[in-house]
Amino acid sequence: MHDEAHGPEEIATDAAGPVTEVPPERQDDGLAGMVERLAGELVDVAERLGGELAGLRAEIARGQDRARAREQVIDRLHEENQRLRAGERLLLLRPLLTDLQRLRHDLLRTAAGLPPTFDAVAAADMLRTYAANLELTLERGGITVVAPAVGATFDPSTQRATATVPADDPGQDGRVADVVLDGYHDVEAGRTVVPAAVRVHRWTADPKPGAVEPATQPHLATQPTPTP
Repeated sequence: MHDEAHGPEEIATDAAGPVTEVPPERQDDGLAGMVERLAGELVDVAERLGGELAGLRAEIARGQDRARAREQVIDRLHEENQRLRAGERLLLLRPLLTDLQRLRHDLLRTAAGLPPTFDAVAAADMLRTYAANLELTLERGGITVVAPAVGATFDPSTQRATATVPADDPGQDGRVADVVLDGYHDVEAGRTVVPAAVRVHRWTADPKPGAVEPATQPHLATQPTPTP
């Protein structure tokens, strides 16, 4: 048997069978279709991303609007709080201001009507009267006067020692000698806001006398015996 020569027009074969060659024009059509499909997919992805980006922008804008709204609410509440506090302060101070106005008028009327014979004793009595009126004003505001009694035990929680005074006996030690200034106590808070200034007795025992050393007798000098 003779092998026949194959011509260029014969179909090429391989182990899997005959291989069909694709014409160039069909190859170009397939490549163009693939490119077109990819371009379409890219367009879809871009549109989807653009929609999501627009949604994010809208959400950020809504968040900024809510933040501005909260800031406006906070500013308004702060202003209302300031007005309420100012009103409460004025409401609390109104009785005190009224009493101070009345005291000022009383002082002016009293000063205008002082007689020529007005002396120091009358002035002291008048000032004590005004001090008593001010004490009532303080009590209406929840402040009481703390006036320690002379001879009472010194209380460091409500009093402040400004000086010490020698005590005549040990029983006076640590007791109030005299009051320099009254103190003030806040009834609502339950604490002393201004301690009373006092002078306090201090006992100092007399030092014991030292033992007296016996006097030293001078030694007698021995005189030499004269030679006869």
